[in-house]
Amino acid sequence: MTDPPDIPEDVDAQAIAWVIRVGDPDFDEWKAFEAWLAESPAHATAYHAVATGEAEMVEALAADAPRPSVAPVPRPAWRRASWAGGALAASLVLMIGVASWQSSPESRVFETGPGRHSAIALADGSRITLNGNTRLTMRGDDERAIQLDRGEALFSVHHDAARPFSVTVAGATITDVGTIFNVVRETRATRVSVAEGAVIWNPTSEAVHVGPGQYLRAQDGSATLELARVEIGGVGGWTRGRLSYDGAPLETVAADVSRALGVAVTVAPGAARRPVRGVLRLDGGADSVVPRLGTLLGVRVKHEGGAWRLSPPP
Repeated sequence: MTDPPDIPEDVDAQAIAWVIRVGDPDFDEWKAFEAWLAESPAHATAYHAVATGEAEMVEALAADAPRPSVAPVPRPAWRRASWAGGALAASLVLMIGVASWQSSPESRVFETGPGRHSAIALADGSRITLNGNTRLTMRGDDERAIQLDRGEALFSVHHDAARPFSVTVAGATITDVGTIFNVVRETRATRVSVAEGAVIWNPTSEAVHVGPGQYLRAQDGSATLELARVEIGGVGGWTRGRLSYDGAPLETVAADVSRALGVAVTVAPGAARRPVRGVLRLDGGADSVVPRLGTLLGVRVKHEGGAWRLSPPP
């Protein structure tokens, strides 16, 4: 248990104090933090200004540090970001269920409903965990050739050099090099993050090596790939009740929350690119998660007809 916060009177100083405290791994004063945020929209604005400044400082200091090796990329230009501390307090209920599946001589299809999770144990000891609203296909009897049609899955793969494990998504191929990795298929983009080992993105073309603590994002129709650093402990964090972000746009966070909760969360264009940094804790329910997210980011939250809408402040 951490000591009660000693908060100075100046709002900017308060924000700095909270950024420092929230970054402490033993921090547990979430109710006090949320109460401070709810006192005034200026608190959320000041907090995010300080957290963003901290992230930029960390990135600047890391500029001279050794970089993880990345295979040469013939076409894409790279944009890098570094992990920064901080946490978002929010909540959701994780519902663990059984994936429905269909079988044919050509393929087996596994599918989860919104807000449902399911795990698939493969014969070679590998394991695939499906997030909500996810669909993947196995090609015939080959359990090491997977196609992710939509949604999100965490792969824990038993490496076999003689039988490479591959995931096909939106025309791209991800080949395992003995690893734990997470793949998200968005509407027009694919995200891959690695916790252990490595994967190769499109081994017959770009051949991009993505190692532990790295993240790759590919936008449909773009020749540019984004490679960034991520917190290793945050990869596949949704299976453990949390989502981690380091500057991800709010529209991405909304999509992740929608998938996990099984409810519609949309973002107005004026707030869609607002950066989010920190850890979104997943316990409680949508009635708690979305309003708290809105409070922390200083955006308006509207609940209507079973759907949530995030928009810029007035």
